[in-house]
Amino acid sequence: MYGSYYGFGNMGRIGIRGCGWFGVDWWSRGMMIGLLLIGITIIVLLAVHLTRRKRSDSHEAMSILKKRYADGEIDRETYERMKKDLS
Repeated sequence: MYGSYYGFGNMGRIGIRGCGWFGVDWWSRGMMIGLLLIGITIIVLLAVHLTRRKRSDSHEAMSILKKRYADGEIDRETYERMKKDLS
Protein backbone atom coordinates (compact mmCIF):
# COMPACT_ATOMS: atom_id res chain seq x y z
CA MET A 1 0.00 0.00 0.00
CA TYR A 2 2.67 2.49 1.00
CA GLY A 3 4.93 1.70 -1.93
CA SER A 4 2.23 1.77 -4.62
CA TYR A 5 0.75 5.04 -3.32
CA TYR A 6 4.03 6.86 -3.83
CA GLY A 7 4.83 5.06 -7.06
CA PHE A 8 7.64 2.81 -5.79
CA GLY A 9 5.78 -0.33 -6.79
CA ASN A 10 5.38 0.80 -10.42
CA MET A 11 8.79 2.28 -11.12
CA GLY A 12 9.52 -0.07 -14.01
CA ARG A 13 6.31 0.70 -15.93
CA ILE A 14 5.93 3.65 -18.26
CA GLY A 15 2.68 5.55 -18.68
CA ILE A 16 1.07 4.42 -15.45
CA ARG A 17 -1.48 6.86 -14.08
CA GLY A 18 -1.02 7.47 -10.40
CA CYS A 19 2.74 8.01 -10.64
CA GLY A 20 4.49 11.30 -10.91
CA TRP A 21 3.56 14.81 -9.95
CA PHE A 22 0.35 14.76 -7.84
CA GLY A 23 -0.41 11.38 -9.38
CA VAL A 24 -1.51 12.69 -12.78
CA ASP A 25 -0.36 12.54 -16.37
CA TRP A 26 1.22 15.40 -18.36
CA TRP A 27 -2.11 16.67 -19.75
CA SER A 28 -3.43 17.21 -16.27
CA ARG A 29 -0.20 18.89 -15.23
CA GLY A 30 -0.55 21.28 -18.16
CA MET A 31 -4.15 21.99 -17.22
CA MET A 32 -3.18 22.71 -13.61
CA ILE A 33 -0.37 25.04 -14.67
CA GLY A 34 -2.71 26.77 -17.14
CA LEU A 35 -5.40 27.26 -14.52
CA LEU A 36 -2.81 28.56 -12.08
CA LEU A 37 -1.57 31.10 -14.64
CA ILE A 38 -5.15 32.17 -15.42
CA GLY A 39 -5.82 32.63 -11.70
CA ILE A 40 -2.68 34.72 -11.20
CA THR A 41 -3.59 36.83 -14.24
CA ILE A 42 -7.09 37.47 -12.90
CA ILE A 43 -5.70 38.50 -9.50
CA VAL A 44 -3.19 40.91 -11.09
CA LEU A 45 -5.83 42.46 -13.35
CA LEU A 46 -8.20 42.88 -10.41
CA ALA A 47 -5.48 44.56 -8.35
CA VAL A 48 -4.67 46.96 -11.21
CA HIS A 49 -8.35 47.78 -11.68
CA LEU A 50 -8.88 48.50 -7.98
CA THR A 51 -5.75 50.68 -7.86
CA ARG A 52 -6.89 52.76 -10.83
CA ARG A 53 -10.36 53.08 -9.37
CA LYS A 54 -8.94 54.34 -6.07
CA ARG A 55 -6.83 56.93 -7.91
CA SER A 56 -9.81 58.20 -9.89
CA ASP A 57 -11.91 58.42 -6.71
CA SER A 58 -9.17 60.48 -5.07
CA HIS A 59 -8.97 62.78 -8.10
CA GLU A 60 -12.75 63.24 -8.03
CA ALA A 61 -12.67 64.04 -4.31
CA MET A 62 -9.97 66.69 -4.86
CA SER A 63 -12.03 68.36 -7.59
CA ILE A 64 -15.08 68.46 -5.29
CA LEU A 65 -12.92 69.92 -2.51
CA LYS A 66 -11.55 72.62 -4.84
CA LYS A 67 -15.09 73.46 -5.98
CA ARG A 68 -16.31 73.77 -2.39
CA TYR A 69 -13.39 76.06 -1.56
CA ALA A 70 -13.98 78.16 -4.66
CA ASP A 71 -17.69 78.48 -3.84
CA GLY A 72 -16.84 79.65 -0.31
CA GLU A 73 -18.42 76.68 1.48
CA ILE A 74 -15.20 75.99 3.42
CA ASP A 75 -12.40 78.25 4.66
CA ARG A 76 -8.70 77.98 3.79
CA GLU A 77 -7.75 76.14 6.99
CA THR A 78 -10.39 73.46 6.39
CA TYR A 79 -9.38 73.25 2.73
CA GLU A 80 -5.71 72.68 3.59
CA ARG A 81 -6.56 70.07 6.25
CA MET A 82 -8.86 68.14 3.90
CA LYS A 83 -6.35 68.40 1.08
CA LYS A 84 -3.69 66.88 3.34
CA ASP A 85 -6.08 64.07 4.31
CA LEU A 86 -6.79 63.23 0.67
CA SER A 87 -3.11 63.20 -0.36
